[in-house]
Amino acid sequence: MSLIDYKKHEITIGVIGNALTWYNFALFMIFLPILSQEFFPIEDVKLRSVVSFLTISIGMFVRPLGSMIFGPIADKIGRQKAISMSVILMAIPTFLMGFIPNYEKIGIWAPIILFTCRALQGISLGGEYTAAMVHFVEQAPSNRRGFYGSWSEIGSQVGVMMASLAIVCLHYFFSEHEVYSYAWRWAFIAAIVLLPFAFMLPEENESPKEEKVKKDEPKQSIFSMLMDHKTEAMSTFFITAFSAVGFHMLITFLPFYLVRENVLTLDQAARCGVIANLALVISAFIFGYLSDVYRRKVFLASGMIGVTVVVYCMFITGAQAYNSWVIIHLLYGGFLGMYYSCRAAFFSEAFPRSVRCTGVSISLSLAQAIFGGLTPPIVDLCASVSRLFPLVPITVVALIAIYCLTLIEDRTGKELL
Repeated sequence: MSLIDYKKHEITIGVIGNALTWYNFALFMIFLPILSQEFFPIEDVKLRSVVSFLTISIGMFVRPLGSMIFGPIADKIGRQKAISMSVILMAIPTFLMGFIPNYEKIGIWAPIILFTCRALQGISLGGEYTAAMVHFVEQAPSNRRGFYGSWSEIGSQVGVMMASLAIVCLHYFFSEHEVYSYAWRWAFIAAIVLLPFAFMLPEENESPKEEKVKKDEPKQSIFSMLMDHKTEAMSTFFITAFSAVGFHMLITFLPFYLVRENVLTLDQAARCGVIANLALVISAFIFGYLSDVYRRKVFLASGMIGVTVVVYCMFITGAQAYNSWVIIHLLYGGFLGMYYSCRAAFFSEAFPRSVRCTGVSISLSLAQAIFGGLTPPIVDLCASVSRLFPLVPITVVALIAIYCLTLIEDRTGKELL
């Protein structure tokens, strides 16, 4: 197999594996209206929403732990080994979720087991996501890193779209009552198909130069690494904070909120999610390619501004019609895809190889843990106070993230450090 064919095969397997990993992780968020009733039978709807959102947050809060485990493994042993190990850790707890008895049958043990499985998912994603992101960029020619890196984001968003499609497909075969009562479990049981991809990824081929660099470089603790690259780590953290808020408002908060408030049905909310993810994937593909031509900061900043404007329109207009929400999701996904299109390349180009995976992984995971984990309950609380209050989180993180863009050099087309 030629080097070009090898890379194509490797990236294809990587994209499929990344998509299935995110399908596993996103199922919990997409099916939250059902899971909240099955595992948290609290009469107070607002309290049940808070508890449900915090359960989702568990998966985000432990992501830094996954980064601290799998980031150094990826830097010292290999990107592929870290990805394979984290894929296994994702598939098993998701599969088991499909068999957990509900609260009515085993009481408090039902949410406890659910919490545990969600935590294992979060640890897995803390290692797999950024290891795949960095690996895709490192495999790319210097003039195609934005395009190659976009495929890691495309894979993850295809996985989220598959999770939304799971609800749509279930409604073709089961009634709404059957989906809520038992049919939802099939979507989680199907997650076991991810497991074989842990053993399909080919071994990495490092050049003698790369091997020598890894041997000669002194070993660094995670703390010293962050101190040596504090500007890059801080900027990566705050730029990721924007996507954490933007993504979880779209994927976690909106479907649950729209179904709970009887604005949309579960099926309609899932269809809107599919539309948003499809727009995101197409946008990431197009602008990932263009970012190698016109530089990355332009698209990162434009995506942030576009998402913020859509959120303003969403809450100010107070849309009720299904068609209006279709348009909102289409625009939201398109601008978020513009942001995601070159994020992988921009972050990976900021760190030297010896600490690249650890630096990107920890910075990104901490931001996801803090901002992503807290976004759903905070935005829900803001929405209960005033329709305009949810605009505050997205505005603050957008302004800080755009400022942090100015602190990192745009290394489009340059050799990796």
